[in-house]
Amino acid sequence: MRHFLSSFTRFVFAAFCILLWNGCENGGGSDHDFGDNDSSVAVAMGDSITALEGGNSTTYPAILGAMTGKTVVNAGSGGATSSAGAGSIAGILSGYKPGYVLILYGANDVISGTGLDNAVANLRSIIAAAKNNKTVPIVATLTPMYFEHEIFNGSAKALSTKIRQMASEEGCAVADLESAFGSNTSYFNDDGLHPNDSGLQVIADCFAGAM
Repeated sequence: MRHFLSSFTRFVFAAFCILLWNGCENGGGSDHDFGDNDSSVAVAMGDSITALEGGNSTTYPAILGAMTGKTVVNAGSGGATSSAGAGSIAGILSGYKPGYVLILYGANDVISGTGLDNAVANLRSIIAAAKNNKTVPIVATLTPMYFEHEIFNGSAKALSTKIRQMASEEGCAVADLESAFGSNTSYFNDDGLHPNDSGLQVIADCFAGAM
């Protein structure tokens, strides 16, 4: 019964992300013009939640690649902020020519206090660069923060709200991780910041629903 409920929950999360994606423009449907980019390649940009060096047995890009049959390049870097993402997007687009870029930044912006509006501006610049390259951008809201990081959770939620608004303005698909994770602390490792394998599955489900 527990296995059934877990599978059903993941199905509901994926369906939620698909419904959200259907409300956005430029979501990479079958009629999207990818130019000379490879629609079978996606690059996952982000911080340690994407890179996940250490205690987990997998990463969300690895799960997503297995789910979709696409090549999902893991360009995550521990400690990276949205500013680092904005600085690396040009090289990623020219180096990989991906059909999709998956954007998951903001946790380190919140923790370091660099400013929510600054983070949104950086994310907007990543999205603009991808769209100008005919690459489909998919931006994620933040996963919640608990335990030793719970002090930052209010700011994380505020940034997620700003990300949804910005994505709506840009006509960009959203992987709404904040909503998918809800208040379920069982998706996290002991630090309350980095998802465990179950949480990584939720992230992969959400991005899959938006691709």
